[in-house]
Amino acid sequence: MSRFRKPWRTSTTLYILLFTMVVLPILTISTTILQVYKRDLLQQTTDRTLQTLHAVTYSIEQEISNVVNFSAAVGMDSEVLETATLLHETATDNRQPYSISLSKALGKYSSSMSGRVQSINFFYKDGGVYSYLKDLVVDDNSLRKMDWYKATIAEQDHVHFIGKQKGTLYDSRESTSIVTTIAPSYFQMLHNIDFIYFVFSRDQFEKMLWQNPISGSSAFRIVTTDGDVIASSYNLPANEQMDNSLISRIDSQREGNFVETINGQKMMVAFATVDIANWKIVYQIPYSELMANYSIIYRLVLIATFVVIVVFLFISFYLVHNLMKPIHVLVVKMSRVMDGNLNVKIEASGSAETVTLGLTFNHMMDQIKLLINKTEQQEKAKQKAEFAAMQSQINPHFLINTLNSIKLMAIISRVDNIRNMTQALIRLVSSSFNRGGSLTLLADEVENLKQYIFIMETRYGNKFEVKWEVDETAMSLYILKLLLQPILENAITHGLVSKETNGTITIGIHKVGEQLCIVIADDGVGIPDEQIEKLQDPDQDYTFSGMGILNVHHRIVLHYGQDYGVTIKRLEPSGTKVEIILPIIRSQEENQIVSSK
Repeated sequence: MSRFRKPWRTSTTLYILLFTMVVLPILTISTTILQVYKRDLLQQTTDRTLQTLHAVTYSIEQEISNVVNFSAAVGMDSEVLETATLLHETATDNRQPYSISLSKALGKYSSSMSGRVQSINFFYKDGGVYSYLKDLVVDDNSLRKMDWYKATIAEQDHVHFIGKQKGTLYDSRESTSIVTTIAPSYFQMLHNIDFIYFVFSRDQFEKMLWQNPISGSSAFRIVTTDGDVIASSYNLPANEQMDNSLISRIDSQREGNFVETINGQKMMVAFATVDIANWKIVYQIPYSELMANYSIIYRLVLIATFVVIVVFLFISFYLVHNLMKPIHVLVVKMSRVMDGNLNVKIEASGSAETVTLGLTFNHMMDQIKLLINKTEQQEKAKQKAEFAAMQSQINPHFLINTLNSIKLMAIISRVDNIRNMTQALIRLVSSSFNRGGSLTLLADEVENLKQYIFIMETRYGNKFEVKWEVDETAMSLYILKLLLQPILENAITHGLVSKETNGTITIGIHKVGEQLCIVIADDGVGIPDEQIEKLQDPDQDYTFSGMGILNVHHRIVLHYGQDYGVTIKRLEPSGTKVEIILPIIRSQEENQIVSSK
């Protein structure tokens, strides 16, 4: 079969693979560079545009503030209000002096506005209007029916910026003006002014836009929320309206930018808000003008990319023809080993170096599997030996202690007591040394514990009381033999015997989820913190003298793992609580499954 695997076919496959692995990344990098450049170009243009918009917005807000301040100064000038009132109340033949006086008073303010004031109109409470500079086209009754009139009257001494008004003056019927209103309140004197109607030229706003040079068909516009154009960077028809789709997009935001196709031309639109008047400063620039330099960079990057790919592939194909494939195979196999697959093999073929590399890798994997199997067998043997040793340490210890108790009772007690203790001992010893594996029913373990309690009560003269809190449904579960007796022995001999008064031992057995929780607590003298740390030290040896709790803990850990074991806590004001956490074992077979995990 190897005859059909010609070297040139492998080379052809490698050439295709190398071409794919080299060309695609380079093209990706080139595309990324172009996209980054394009994004940066747009970002720079946008940033410059927004900076210009902010400058224009600030200038327009300043101009609007000047208009508002001018209106407020006139509307709150007592001399102006008094003269305008007298002018209205004086007969027509005698109005000349008041007219001249009013013109002088208003002239002081108008001089600061550089000809931007087109008309100032005083509307009287009893009807009639007096116009300074230019007369209005609309009569006073019609103006009083406008929407802004009620708001102006309701909020006196406050300048209302009405904004754009068209055809308000006689000699400027087709032009657009800027209008403000104010309703003077009664202060310092009485007057007959209902409200004052100011008309300003919009030329100043257009001059502000003309001061910001732009190229091509780009344009600045000041528009209202209804799309009416207040001013622009070039002459526009007076009735020009912005597209409703643009107005809807810019109306909901304070500032921003987006790309939109307008009249078949792709445009970038940037905008900012003039807060005082709720106007929008809109800047439009053709997208093609933004991308004028991008096409040049695009061609240069493409040429450079092509040259780099050709040179790189020419050199790479020559160098990696006999090297890339075996290394790649080795990397793949090692990756599988890292994932836990120890059965991988490398087919030793190709050059002498490749064959040696493959044979060495295969031999290494065989040795690793042998070492792992050997280590697992040694660990299992160690655990079995350690478990058996600890089990054997518990049984003689308990037997010796019990016999010592019997010997003591033989001296101080009657025959009945010795007989009862001996009978209880026989039951315990029989349970400890009987056959049937390392497990016992929890019910049998509890019964043996009661026999042990009987012995200890007889020995110490009912010096303690035992309270049981047992979940009867847990009695059918299996646990390791002799787990509870060493814990109870510690509670009696170290916790309660030294106590001057009688004590209480509480034994609780409950199921918590898929775990069995056994708690043995006493109200004895307690245990110091350093002793708790010593008992929980994993480096302690397994001798039983004073180490019953540690022995129990290690038996559980060896059998079921680190998630289970014994914890010790000191109770307040005195006493000790020992908690044993075990898996729920319902049968001997289930114990094998849990122990193997």
